[in-house]
Amino acid sequence: MSGAKNVESVESVGNVESGKSVKNGKSKECWKRVESAESAESVESVKNENNENNVRSLPLQEEWFHGAVSLEHRQEGIKPWRIPYRDYDLYPPDGIGGKAEICSGIRLRLATDSGTVLLSFEPLAEDASLDCVADGRLVETLRLAAGAGEARFTGLAPGMKELEIYLPQNTGMTISGLAIDDDAVAEPLADLRPRWVTYGSSITQCVAASSPSRTWPVIAAGEMGYHLTNLGFSGNCLMEPMAGRLIRDLPADLITLCVGVNIYGAVSSSPRMFKPLLIGLLETIREKHTETPLVVISPIYGTERETEENPLGFTLPLMRREIADTVKLLQARGDRQLHYLDGLEWFGPADGQLLTDGLHPGPEGYELLGSRFGGRLAAALQGGILHQ
Repeated sequence: MSGAKNVESVESVGNVESGKSVKNGKSKECWKRVESAESAESVESVKNENNENNVRSLPLQEEWFHGAVSLEHRQEGIKPWRIPYRDYDLYPPDGIGGKAEICSGIRLRLATDSGTVLLSFEPLAEDASLDCVADGRLVETLRLAAGAGEARFTGLAPGMKELEIYLPQNTGMTISGLAIDDDAVAEPLADLRPRWVTYGSSITQCVAASSPSRTWPVIAAGEMGYHLTNLGFSGNCLMEPMAGRLIRDLPADLITLCVGVNIYGAVSSSPRMFKPLLIGLLETIREKHTETPLVVISPIYGTERETEENPLGFTLPLMRREIADTVKLLQARGDRQLHYLDGLEWFGPADGQLLTDGLHPGPEGYELLGSRFGGRLAAALQGGILHQ
């Protein structure tokens, strides 16, 4: 992997070092579509090319970033990762199929009285959205085209407020600058809520959500009051040993694992090996999280995958039985903090019309998953030992 410079710090572990200040470069010309969360109307606007006259740059430091596993200091700025970036080579292929650099769930947090926040970054590799959430409410979504290099949130309410800038759930970013109004103040906003680590597939990464703050994990974290680290890796939730080590080494007050559907699709494990892989994943996590509530979630409804065997003989109902049996086995061995959530209880056949392709929810489906999750989680945590 190229570009690894300076010092790695693991934000989620709390080993945070001050980043080097990176000044804003000159503005790049780009068009952007600004979507109001209140009006849901879209307008075309071009950025003010003289913005350097009315905003001032803030020191670019690690304390702004939340939800990343590590932060890489590059010459161009700070790049957040969802793996320890110095161990990139230990997560083949290409950093969990190229998904570990994607920013799902990663956000910048600041307390400020500014009416404008300007975020600068290396040109986007593809179209993407960024969200500005003020005091827990989505106030603006920016739809940016590939090649864009800045996002300007304007018209923010006067007075001090808690802002979160959510980075895209479909691509990676290197942040090169953060700026506010000339006469405003800002400081990093700590997040002292309990920590939740969730692992899963594209259904957890949520590329098709309406915007980065409307993924189901972000919605659920907000409603339940958790500090989120999202380890959803589209097409790559395969229960590799390094995934277990990654989760094991992160601080967490709650861990949830949505497993199975990528193994069905990738044909990466047979029914013979699925349960041993899951046992290994859970036991690895338990090496350090001996008493952390740990919830294993089986696949949500998957249309033809419910009845159609993959080349190794798996169907989703068979996977659900294997997952439930594994949880029951480890509960019987004394793990009272291990729990099972049947994916069909969370998103079942009656919700199938919200799937865009028979597998992935669309925006409305992710909203439903997020709004339901807290209640389904509470029921799972109260379930105790599974019975036949």
